[in-house]
Amino acid sequence: MPTLKASRLGIVRIKQARNQRGWGWSIDDDDTCLVKASQAIEPEIIWYSGGPYAKGISEGTWKRFLAGRQPISATAFKAYCQVLELNWEEIVDRRSEGSVNTRQDWGEAIDTSIFYGRTVELEQLEEWLVIQHTRLVALLGMGGIGKTALAVKLAEQIQQSFDCLIWRTLRHGPPVSDILADLIEFLSDGQVAELPGTINGQVSILMDQLQQKRCLLLLDDFETVLRRGELAGNYKEGYQGYGELIRRVGEERHQSCLVVIGREKPIEISSLAGATLPVRDLKLKGLGLEDAKQLLATKGFTHVKRGVEDLIQLYRGNPLALKLMATTIQEIFDGNISEFLDQSTLIIGDILPGILDQQFERFSDLEKEIVYYLAIENQPISLSELRLNMRFSVSSVSELLAALESLKRRSLLEKEPSSKGNEAVFTIEPVIVKYVTNQFIEQVCKDIWTACQTRLTSKIGLLRSHALVNKHDGDEVKVLQSRLLLKRILERLYMNVKGTNSLETQLKDLLSILEEDSPQAVGYGSANISNLLATSAGKVNLH
Repeated sequence: MPTLKASRLGIVRIKQARNQRGWGWSIDDDDTCLVKASQAIEPEIIWYSGGPYAKGISEGTWKRFLAGRQPISATAFKAYCQVLELNWEEIVDRRSEGSVNTRQDWGEAIDTSIFYGRTVELEQLEEWLVIQHTRLVALLGMGGIGKTALAVKLAEQIQQSFDCLIWRTLRHGPPVSDILADLIEFLSDGQVAELPGTINGQVSILMDQLQQKRCLLLLDDFETVLRRGELAGNYKEGYQGYGELIRRVGEERHQSCLVVIGREKPIEISSLAGATLPVRDLKLKGLGLEDAKQLLATKGFTHVKRGVEDLIQLYRGNPLALKLMATTIQEIFDGNISEFLDQSTLIIGDILPGILDQQFERFSDLEKEIVYYLAIENQPISLSELRLNMRFSVSSVSELLAALESLKRRSLLEKEPSSKGNEAVFTIEPVIVKYVTNQFIEQVCKDIWTACQTRLTSKIGLLRSHALVNKHDGDEVKVLQSRLLLKRILERLYMNVKGTNSLETQLKDLLSILEEDSPQAVGYGSANISNLLATSAGKVNLH
């Protein structure tokens, strides 16, 4: 006799439907569920409360159905789903059917034997892929946040709902024709002898396979085929075929799903995705508190309590950041998290240099200028404030909005309601703030030395476009900016000169040159140099 049981997501939906009807786990007080299930199996018989019930319907099978741990007869399973007004095909654990044999090619997928949390995200993704039959899903997030691990775990859990599963990484930037040929070869089991000469024709062959079979395709490191140094989401020259692939998978009817995993949202996803559409996107954030604690336990912090929550909050639950800093704490601070946190102002943001460098290098020049401003403000800032502060580097609001939208597609910009009014405010996470601040200070120092050596206003760079101290901010913010920016810039500059006077003399000479030029050409330059000189002299009042 065939047997079935509910999937993990199915159990959640069963519980919701049962609660809506007021049916309990036990039938001592109300056996309506068993009576109705009996009627579903044998409608020609009149069934009464208290039993007997139809074959396979009992308190035992009802409880096993609710728990989902052990299979029950397929007839009873379908009857219970019917009385709960659930589609049994959307509830069943495909692995319990025994007839599904998924062909798999995991490529370079990582091992996820150690995996914590992400329960909500897994349930959401399983709902989209298995229940709602979403055609295209983008799994997005900053580097180190755990996108790849989550995608692998998801694929492992739902693989039996598909006829075929294939995982490929785009890390090395393969031409789209190579990927299409690889996918078609696997999905057709080598039955397609010759491929068309055009990308569009090859995509059409792939679409035929996605219509004939229920396939799960996963493409990791998708940002590799997107352009760097420009606004996010656009393809490199020669890689536009990936856009055609995404567009057709998202727009055309088929029974399969493509999951795109990356740090940037492709343009096509932005236009096709919607809450009720067959294309979705999920931005991944850090681990929750308890899940992050479990991760730290694997690094030797099993019984440590002091400072753990502060550490997790500091890095916003970023799994890779926590792993790296846990190693640093063990090796440098002898496992003392509190001692590490006391020094965190020196090293926070210096983690993940490779990942953050890669992401930062992909920014357009305007995106860099925006994140520089968000970092030096170190607090949420509205569009109007950003526009005012960046008046020397942004020519129009539309240009600024395009860059902000691009930063959102990179999963780096946070937009939230303002506590002061109706206008939304923008911010970036603390780890990103410190990294960007470090980059900003380094570039400002380079600009100062270049300007001093060439004695040209055109070489002041960020000194012109960014105010080191915003005159519109309160005194408390000015003090913070002075400590974080002005003093650190001076410290870096002092390392390259002999004696304090030498540096001050060069800064004064540069200030004299700037004061002779037009306000538009100088921008914030004169005020910035004046504030550096005031800070060097120990003055409290800044410009």
